[in-house]
Amino acid sequence: MRRISPSLLVWLVLVWLMLWGSLDASTAIFGVLLAFAVLLFFPLPVHRWNIFSRPLRLVGLAVYVVWDLVQSAVRLAFDEFRHGSKVKAAIVAVPVLSDVDHVIASAANVLSLGPGRFVLQIDRTNRIWYVYALGVQSRVSCDKIHDDALDLQVKVMHAYGSAEEARTARSRAEEAKQRRRARTRMESQ
Repeated sequence: MRRISPSLLVWLVLVWLMLWGSLDASTAIFGVLLAFAVLLFFPLPVHRWNIFSRPLRLVGLAVYVVWDLVQSAVRLAFDEFRHGSKVKAAIVAVPVLSDVDHVIASAANVLSLGPGRFVLQIDRTNRIWYVYALGVQSRVSCDKIHDDALDLQVKVMHAYGSAEEARTARSRAEEAKQRRRARTRMESQ
């Protein structure tokens, strides 16, 4: 028999009760039966992901995010003051460094916290993020957005992932930066 998570069972029953807006016995009993059926017939994969296993790395990521938020806000305010309604935007394709869905989503959410940029789309098949960014004035700005998004993914992998995943992400980021530099050199010739 499959193991059913008690906490998830309770959560599903609570959601059921909130949806019905009723706390009577029949609604609760039916909610328990329905929650059991859902967990039995549609089991979730076992997921053991403890983000607090590396607290110092998590603190380092938090400091990086706060610094990035401040920089982004100042840069966006300056661009708005300088260019007014003519602030330019771009969509930059950035390689996805991880193979783990929750790490990809976490990194995309962290990147989207900063004002003036967010992950518009994640193409899992081709392993690409499409990052929308305001304040893009040149090819150099696009390259910086590309490299910053790669660096952010490495920092998230360093905080959340295993040591092997962090090494893999770091090497993939360097390869992606080298490919981008080579492409930029070819386009400028």
